[in-house]
Amino acid sequence: MPNSLRSRVVIVGAGFAGLQAAQRLANTAFDVVLLNRDNYHTFQPLLHQVATAELTPSQIACPLRKLLRRARNISFQMVEVTSVDPVAQIVMTQQGQHRYDFLVMATGSRVPLERFPGAKEFGFPLKTISQAVALRDQVIRSFEQATSLPTLPPGLLTFSVVGGGATGVELAGALKDWIERSLVKDYPTLSCQDIHVVLLQSGDRLLPGFSPKLQTYVRRHLQQLGIEVHLFSRVRQVSSQGITLTDDSFVASKTVVWTTGVSSDSPPLEMLRQVHPISNGESVCKISLLPTLQAADYPNIYFIGDIASVLQPNQSWPQLAAVAVQQGKAVARSLLRQSVGKVPLPFRYQHRGSMAILSRYAAVVQIGKLELTGFIAWIIWLGVHLALLRGHRSSTLLQWWNSQGRGERSAQMLLSPVATNPFF
Repeated sequence: MPNSLRSRVVIVGAGFAGLQAAQRLANTAFDVVLLNRDNYHTFQPLLHQVATAELTPSQIACPLRKLLRRARNISFQMVEVTSVDPVAQIVMTQQGQHRYDFLVMATGSRVPLERFPGAKEFGFPLKTISQAVALRDQVIRSFEQATSLPTLPPGLLTFSVVGGGATGVELAGALKDWIERSLVKDYPTLSCQDIHVVLLQSGDRLLPGFSPKLQTYVRRHLQQLGIEVHLFSRVRQVSSQGITLTDDSFVASKTVVWTTGVSSDSPPLEMLRQVHPISNGESVCKISLLPTLQAADYPNIYFIGDIASVLQPNQSWPQLAAVAVQQGKAVARSLLRQSVGKVPLPFRYQHRGSMAILSRYAAVVQIGKLELTGFIAWIIWLGVHLALLRGHRSSTLLQWWNSQGRGERSAQMLLSPVATNPFF
């Protein structure tokens, strides 16, 4: 039961950052309330494998109540946060309000599709399990429809991925592997020449942040797989027929996956704009963070995870699970220090390496000056992600063996009988 004499910490968001902060505060002198719109934690680095029928949603998600079962001082509520009053120190939700002494905002980020005409209506983002399932269903439905048509509409079996970062590269490779090792066997009447995977990157290299040597390896490997890699390709508009680029070229594609660009996914941030009114009666959000991840104007509010990177674009924090985990730990330490009268410490990100899986038996790993490619990097990628996965490790390992080794996709089922997007 909450103790009125104990400090109360409210954590909004149960991604890597929010969950890590909550677990680090388990069984401490705080009363902790964790608020999240879903009752599970998602292992986002494996969303592309759900989208390509390699894993099921339950294999990359774990119930939050199970993860917090032994934490006597933590309560969880599945709610949608609607606003924050930083003066009264209250978080408002659709089901009520929560008073706080300290607030930890870990609300993540989203793909800003509205910035590009047509992307919101015709694009598929990949940030949540439901979005991954929608993309998987879109691919399967495209193949099912292709078998029933006398002639294929342009772009029906062209799958375009916008963004050459880790998510885009991993998804493109997984799509190509799924198509060639499973789908073409199940749809033998379709010609491989009609099936295309296209990767569009606005810059001159894939995987920004990796060494030039690994970037070159990644591009060549994807091209060897048969993926059409286009650099210097900026999207102007997305339609039901495909993608128009800024150079007026057109890519016919009825499945466009958007993996580039992020913005804050936090309704509470909109309410915080009221703190900084401007002369015309409107308001503007000017939230700046201290090195401790505290809001400059409200030091009892912390921002961690992707939202911290959005608020502090000048920082060199990549939007990775490793950054979010370290920030969650750092904020928990700062709160514990404050509980005994000490000041919070600045957050310093310790980069421990980067990795990306490209296809079956191929990945890239960069740890300091160590650069690995191919099968060894693939083994390291599998091992690291299996170790970080919460729950279901044995079933996930078995599923990987089934898909990577045998090419079988047990999740290749179309459960939604009606399309939920405007293409069909």
